[in-house]
Amino acid sequence: MPSIGKDLATIRKHLGLSIHDIQSATKIPLSTLESIEDNSIFEKSDEIQTYIRSFVRTYGRKLKLDDNLVLEALDSHEVGGYNHELLQPFPNLAPPAPKQAELPEPDKKTDSEKKDVPKEPEEGKRRSKIQPDFPAEENENIKEKDQDKPASTPAPKTGKSTSPPNVRSVNWADMGKRFSTNRSNTPIRLIGIAIVVLFVIALTYYLFSNDFFMSDDVQQTDTIPVPEETVTEENSGIPLDIDETPQEAEPAPPAELGETLYITIYAANDRLDPVRVWSDLKPRIDPYWMEQGTALNFEFSDTIRVRGQYNRMLLFMNGHRIDDVRQQFYNDEENAVELTRDIFEDDSKWRSTIPLELPPNVAEPDSVANRPSF
Repeated sequence: MPSIGKDLATIRKHLGLSIHDIQSATKIPLSTLESIEDNSIFEKSDEIQTYIRSFVRTYGRKLKLDDNLVLEALDSHEVGGYNHELLQPFPNLAPPAPKQAELPEPDKKTDSEKKDVPKEPEEGKRRSKIQPDFPAEENENIKEKDQDKPASTPAPKTGKSTSPPNVRSVNWADMGKRFSTNRSNTPIRLIGIAIVVLFVIALTYYLFSNDFFMSDDVQQTDTIPVPEETVTEENSGIPLDIDETPQEAEPAPPAELGETLYITIYAANDRLDPVRVWSDLKPRIDPYWMEQGTALNFEFSDTIRVRGQYNRMLLFMNGHRIDDVRQQFYNDEENAVELTRDIFEDDSKWRSTIPLELPPNVAEPDSVANRPSF
């Protein structure tokens, strides 16, 4: 059965890499890599699906696989339809397609098993029609009527037989020629009619375009010159000394901060193992394990506290990077970085939303989502 883990192991071996090379490059535990390759990680109910997808995508990036291809393979695996999508860049590694089963040949009947086909009756033999019996008086009337009828003249004798035509006596080839002749004449007639119609249309257009049907009285129209009037301020009542200098648009007032604010935590440099967050909207310290390349949004109204490995994370407010968070906002009593609403109300730049303001040599996050609820 096709599996993502086996295909990843096949590609790794094809590229000449060991599982320890993958572990040293991705920082993923060796046990996790082994569970990916034997496909057992997908069967564990205690693993969060987001972490599994992040592990597989990190593994795929080390093998130089397209990230969209890895996502497509994960989606196919979730619905049970994975079919070696990861091996598309390596067609020589794909398993051969299963051979189609040969269809059984139909049973051949022997001559003894064949049924006798009834022969057609001869042409000359026809079943005689049985005439109904009539009374004697009606029979005499019929004889009298037959005597009153003139005798039919015998048909002239010719060399051809006068027997009625049958199916075999008809020349079917000649009849086919007659039908084909009649059909061939039909397109010629249609083409002739179409040519005549086109000619009439062209002639009508030519006559009307040259005003052939227009009378001379209509063509010769006298144009009456209209005197030009000078528009003055007295005539129009509108002042003509209009200032053409454009007026500068008044700057729009900056947007206000909403009732609910969001801080984005980005595991930019390494895995956060874990980061603990408390806010006034969720007054409980919860741990969050974040793989490198993932970002989560955390909501708060007035105060939020973050505790973790500050050198591995970046903090953002509406996309603006918050620099030196430990040096500026660390609270010794809470043993955490504490951010409050008044910090962001003093400067108007925090009110506008922009893409994540990343420092140089830092890649964009693989995914940005709201924090999971426990």
